[in-house]
Amino acid sequence: MTGSLHRLAASPRLRRIARRAILVALALVATGIAAWLVAPWLVPDPIPGVHARTPVRTWSDCNGLPLYCERTWQYEWRFDIPLSEIPKEVVQVMLTVEDARFYKHHGLDYRSICRAVLQNLAALRVVSGASTISMQTAAMDYHQGRRNFLQKFIQAAKTRKMERLHTKDEILEAYFNNIPFGGNIYGIEAASRFYFGRHASEIGVVEASILCGIPQLPNRLRPDRHPAAARRRQGIVLDRLVRAGLLTPNEAGDIYRARPRYRDFTHPALFEQLGSPREWGFLIGQTPPMHHGDPQVVQLTVDATLTRRIQIALARRTAEFHDLRDAACVVRDMRTGHDIAYVGTLDFDSPDGGQFNAVRALRSAGSALKPFIYEEAIRGGRLVADSILLDAPVRYSDYRPENYGGGYSGRVSAAHALSKSLNTPAVRLLASLGEGRVAARFYDLGLAAPGQVATNGLSLALGTAGYRLSDIIDAYAAIVPRHEVLANPGAASAEDDSRAMLAEMLRSMPLPGTSLDVAWKTGTSNGNRDAWCFGYTPDYVVGVWFGNKDGSRSDALVGAEIAAPAVGEIFEMLYARSPAPLWPFSPDYCEEATLCRETGLRASSSCKETMAGRVLKRIPLAFCEACARPAGRVSVISPAPNEYRLADGATEVELRLRASADDVTWFIDGTMLPAGTTSFAFQPGRHTVAAVPASPESLPGKVTLSVR
Repeated sequence: MTGSLHRLAASPRLRRIARRAILVALALVATGIAAWLVAPWLVPDPIPGVHARTPVRTWSDCNGLPLYCERTWQYEWRFDIPLSEIPKEVVQVMLTVEDARFYKHHGLDYRSICRAVLQNLAALRVVSGASTISMQTAAMDYHQGRRNFLQKFIQAAKTRKMERLHTKDEILEAYFNNIPFGGNIYGIEAASRFYFGRHASEIGVVEASILCGIPQLPNRLRPDRHPAAARRRQGIVLDRLVRAGLLTPNEAGDIYRARPRYRDFTHPALFEQLGSPREWGFLIGQTPPMHHGDPQVVQLTVDATLTRRIQIALARRTAEFHDLRDAACVVRDMRTGHDIAYVGTLDFDSPDGGQFNAVRALRSAGSALKPFIYEEAIRGGRLVADSILLDAPVRYSDYRPENYGGGYSGRVSAAHALSKSLNTPAVRLLASLGEGRVAARFYDLGLAAPGQVATNGLSLALGTAGYRLSDIIDAYAAIVPRHEVLANPGAASAEDDSRAMLAEMLRSMPLPGTSLDVAWKTGTSNGNRDAWCFGYTPDYVVGVWFGNKDGSRSDALVGAEIAAPAVGEIFEMLYARSPAPLWPFSPDYCEEATLCRETGLRASSSCKETMAGRVLKRIPLAFCEACARPAGRVSVISPAPNEYRLADGATEVELRLRASADDVTWFIDGTMLPAGTTSFAFQPGRHTVAAVPASPESLPGKVTLSVR
């Protein structure tokens, strides 16, 4: 037998086979070594891929109060935090459990690999692994699928490359922020918030002994669903901490016997409750965020507490009326230009359009837009606060605007006409300026599209088209006097002077609901479907809308009755802890001048009746030209401008009313007479009789008489 073996060994053929086998084995070994050495250069760095799994983005108010949490990666809940915010004892517990030699190896722990191989061979099955924290981090870059040798080789290659390009702390930070903790909870911060209701920076060894045991089998060891399994795993973790010398047996026993201070699992975690934007979603994309260094936190300019207080106040007012259901509000801080309160709906869960943002809805603005017509007239030198405007029936072709309530006041000052929201003076003013000019100004303010004037014409004065609360707020913000001018009147311009005069006109009446000095204007849509009020001071602009989102009417929808007091209440909130608003305008922006009593413009030599009034220094007021064209004036034929004597025993004298035009409205001493009146009984005294034509091209006629 021995001889046979010697003969076989001596066989040249067998020797060649043996040599070839050895060469092949050496080649395979060399190839493996080469592949092992070259592999890190052939695979990508896994860290950029791990970081591409964007964390939760949190939207907060200006004070940092969280409003909405937006998941941005496969609906995972993950809040990235720097390694420095994780307590050192928590880091040590995780290293002890998952990779005690993390800071000693270079990604692969060959000692652990040899141990795992021997244990698995002895058991003839996989009973131990050797994945390091670095290997687990590298595996987060891609979905491994079914485990095999190739997948493990790629994972090892990526691990080695990652270890060359990044520090241990960078790898450990990526691991802590992406390790699974059960369900869709990833990262130590999300896990700490989910299981304990606290930030990771606030936990210690007690909580870490539970959390750091979960990643081994995340879905089987989560304490909210498998408390017994989590409890057993905690005991194993504590035992390892004792063997590592981090805890004494007594300390570990005390921790294990103590009841874990979990949050209440019967309710969703706070970030889960914020997973639906609800009404705060109206703000996302609508209001610009404040600049913030943390890309995971988008800090909005709104004050959530103020917004909620306003929402409650508006809801309380709507609850007083059975057919009124909704309201909206925007508050802008003029010192920063930011919206600090934003109410898009009163009840987000309401089936009556609760999830519809009323701030962005197109609604009829009513008289809320009149200040911009007056402002354009002031800017163009066609009007001042003391100008006299005519409030009387007027007709433009088939268009016959009327005042709310049907009454007319005759000749009134521009300030009175604006503060009382009289319709016919505003329409007359718009017609005198020209529809195109007013529409261009509306366009500059963001209130009208270029072609909108062709559709709405003179009705622009009454806000009959659709406007958004957000757009009207922008327009009002454009006419608020600038703070730098208030502080230094010498920096004022003609534009600032027109804003100052407009604000003075809008402040001539006190705003209901507050004693603060506020410029304000209301609006009521035709048919009582919308009620508005806009108010401003040098510090804030407030806009409020009341109505029903389905457009149904309500008798309560009158701007002066429901919206104005609400704006007053909001201003009380805004100035509750700050000094009252100041309007320190310099008196130098105005000067005294002689005005035509008929047109309210600078008096010319043709004007028979004049009055004193204030005009802007930097905006020349136009001279009256109408008085030089008497052919366009209606004449009062009867009564004549005479002195009438009462008959014996009589207390009044009946006089016929007749004018050179048929379609006129009669005013006696500024009081309008009912349509169709042909005579009037005059009592003793001095009286003024005016005949106002419906055509705006003709001037009214006027006589003065006396009765004795």
